[in-house]
Amino acid sequence: MPIKAVTVDFWNTLFDSSGGLDRNNARLTTLLKVCDEMGYFVKTKEIERALEASWKYFNDVWTKEAKTPLPLELVEYLWNELKLPDVKEAKLKIVEAFSTSILSNPPKLMSGAKTVLDKLSSQYKLAIISDTGFSPGSVLRELLRKEDLEGYFSAFSFSDETGAAKPSPEAFFAALNRLGVEPEEAVHIGDIEQTDILGAKKIGMRAIRFSGDEYPFLPKNNPKTTRADFEVKTWFEIIDAVENLDGKR
Repeated sequence: MPIKAVTVDFWNTLFDSSGGLDRNNARLTTLLKVCDEMGYFVKTKEIERALEASWKYFNDVWTKEAKTPLPLELVEYLWNELKLPDVKEAKLKIVEAFSTSILSNPPKLMSGAKTVLDKLSSQYKLAIISDTGFSPGSVLRELLRKEDLEGYFSAFSFSDETGAAKPSPEAFFAALNRLGVEPEEAVHIGDIEQTDILGAKKIGMRAIRFSGDEYPFLPKNNPKTTRADFEVKTWFEIIDAVENLDGKR
């Protein structure tokens, strides 16, 4: 069946994970400042431990429930770990700072991605399907706008907005339904075997595993072999892979 749409993962596929340490340091600095403003002295090591615990909580929910905690939920978890007083204004300040830290410490767009998106968009409908953490979909859209990329995409499926994370079928159908295409008419490009590849294949999509980000901020635990139709290491290889799947090569 001809391909009508291409869906793309955000992290480690469209953008790399560079800036992750800087984002965490910025979040730590902001949290220390807010604690001081509330009159609470918290050691840096305590905050680092709480941040690590909040990411463990995120991964547990993500992998076991196929959804991602909202930014406020992650901050609430962090707050409880630090045993801080229930001050709504302070928590909301942290949510805002944590959510937008990606804009001041952004990841890098993968080499060749914009050129390839420009070509793909002339032949196929495009969508983003992405799981989110401290940075919600609204902020990731802003990053896409800054890179002049948002206009290439006709649909977005961010887990904080849909309530479903990959490999849940709902995460994929949220984009496919908006595009007006069937799973068999679409190919998904992503980096994680368990979520991107198996999730897409389960509902009948074709899939391309992207392995071009050699230094991911978080481990992916990918197997060496993949069930994807193609595996690529550069964005320029994606054009050939999609056209092969579409019967044009």
